[in-house]
Amino acid sequence: MHKNKKFIPQQILLLITFLSANQLLRAQHLNEVTIEQCYNLAAANSPLYQQKALTIAAGNKTEKNLNLKWLPQLDINAQATYQSDVTSLPIKLPNLTIESLDKDQYKGTLDLVQPVYDGGLIAGQKKLQRITTQTEAQRVEVDLYQLKTTINNYYFTALLMAENIQLMNVAEDNLNNSLKVVTAQVTNGVAIKSNADVLRAELLKTDQQKIEFASAKKEVVEMLAIITGADLDQNTVLSKPVTSYKNADSIVARPELKLFDFQQQSIQLQSKLINAKTNPKLSLFADGGYGKPGLNQLKNSFQWFYISGVRLNIPIMSRITQQKDKDVLKIQQQVVSKQRENFLKNNQQLLVRQKGEIDKYNQLVQSDSAIINLRTSIRENAALQLSNGIITSNDFIREQNAESQAMLNQKLHEVSLLQAQYNYKIITGE
Repeated sequence: MHKNKKFIPQQILLLITFLSANQLLRAQHLNEVTIEQCYNLAAANSPLYQQKALTIAAGNKTEKNLNLKWLPQLDINAQATYQSDVTSLPIKLPNLTIESLDKDQYKGTLDLVQPVYDGGLIAGQKKLQRITTQTEAQRVEVDLYQLKTTINNYYFTALLMAENIQLMNVAEDNLNNSLKVVTAQVTNGVAIKSNADVLRAELLKTDQQKIEFASAKKEVVEMLAIITGADLDQNTVLSKPVTSYKNADSIVARPELKLFDFQQQSIQLQSKLINAKTNPKLSLFADGGYGKPGLNQLKNSFQWFYISGVRLNIPIMSRITQQKDKDVLKIQQQVVSKQRENFLKNNQQLLVRQKGEIDKYNQLVQSDSAIINLRTSIRENAALQLSNGIITSNDFIREQNAESQAMLNQKLHEVSLLQAQYNYKIITGE
C-alpha cells in the first residue's frame, strides 16, 4: 500500500507533463496525424482528464487530513444553568452554619484529548481513502476509454472519404482521356457530338461525387478537431493504420476490470474498518476550567479546577451491529462480482461478432483485387473500342462505372477491415 501512496503524486506529475506536451501539439497545425495520436489528444482534451487530476489531488489531501486525528483534540465549553434545587446536607449541626449553594451555576472548560490507541481506525480510514481515490480515478479512465470508439468512427470515415476522392480523381482522368479521343473523332466527323456530351456529363457527375465525399470528410475531420482539440483541416493527412491483429479469446486489459478490482478492494477494507470500529480505544484527557461551584461542591464561589486521566472506550453497540454490517458488504461484493461477470459475458459476445466482421472483410478484400483486375481489363478494352468507334460513350461509361464501383468497394472493405480490427482491439483492451 505504501507503493500506491507514492505512486499517486507521480501520476499527477506525469499527467501535467502529458497535458503540456499535448497542449504544444494542439497549438500547431498538424500536417499528418495517426489514429494513436487522436486517441491521446482526445483524452488530454477531454474535461475528464482534468477531472482525474483533481480527483487524485482531492483524495491525497483527504488522506493527509486523516493524520490530523492523531493530534490533541482541543474543545472550549461554557455553560450557565439555573436549577430548581441544589445539594444540601440532610442534618443540622449546632453552632455550625453551612452555606447553601446558589441555584445559578457557571462553568467554562478547556478540554484536551490525546488519542493513544484507536484500534487501527485511522490507519484503516487512510487505506480506504486511498483505494477510494484510485476507484474514482479509474471511473474517469473508463469514461475516457469510450472515446476510442468515437475516434474510430470519425477517423475511418474520414480515411474512407479521402480514399474515395482519390479514386474519383482516377476515374476523372480516364474520362478525360476518353473525352480527348471522342472530341477528336467528332472534329474529324467520325463520331457524333452526343458521344462527347455523354462523357462531359459523366465528368460533371464524377465531380459531384467528389463534392459529396469531400463534404463528408470535412464534417468528420471537424468532429475530430473538436474532440481532439487539434488544429486539423482538409489538408491534414490521415495516416492509414497498419494493425497487427491478434486473435484473443479473453478480455484482460480493459479499464473496467481494474475498476471492478478496486471496488472489491474497497469493500474488503470497509469490512476491516468495521472490525477497527469495535476495537477498544485508549486516550489521555485533561480538563481545566473556571466556574461556580468548582470541584469542591460545598464552596459557593468561583474556582479554578482541573482533572486529568486515562480513558478507555469499548464500543458495545458496534459489536452488536458488526455482523449485520458485514453481511451488507458481502452482498455488495456479490453485486460487483456479478457486474464483472456480466461485463465479460457481454464483451465475449462482442468479440465473436467483431471477429465475424474481420473474417468477412478479409474474404471480401481477397476477392476485390481479382474483381478490379477484371473490371480494369474490361474498361481498357472498352476505351479501345470507343476510340475505334465500335461502342458508344454510354457503353464505355457503363464499364467505367463498374470499375469505379469495384474500386470503391475495395476501399470500403479495406477501411472496414481496419476499423473492425481496431474495434476488436478496443474490446479486448489491447
